[in-house]
Amino acid sequence: METIRKIRIGGHLFAQPEDLLKLEARENYTQIFFKSGKEVLVATTIGLLEQRLSIHGFYRTDRNAVVNMSCVKSLYRNGRRMQAKLNNDELIKVSKRRINDMLSLSVNRDIELIEVCLK
Repeated sequence: METIRKIRIGGHLFAQPEDLLKLEARENYTQIFFKSGKEVLVATTIGLLEQRLSIHGFYRTDRNAVVNMSCVKSLYRNGRRMQAKLNNDELIKVSKRRINDMLSLSVNRDIELIEVCLK
């Protein structure tokens, strides 16, 4: 059995990638949300953390958020807009230019796509 090394998330803080739910940009800081409900603010940019976590199944949905794709329950699409619904029922916006990549990733992970038609 292969063990995943902990990833440096800031300063002297390390975390297992599978314990993370999402990351949100806060200027030059990043708010890290764990599946357990714990939150940590670190002095590391979201871009650097995205690079470290992308090989572990994390995807940048827009300029302010990176999500753990294993925590995405479904995708809601309304025309040219999309939101990802996480396991905790939180909705995360997916930018228009990242929709196609998100759809490709969702097919590989059997994530349900729900087309919403609002009149």
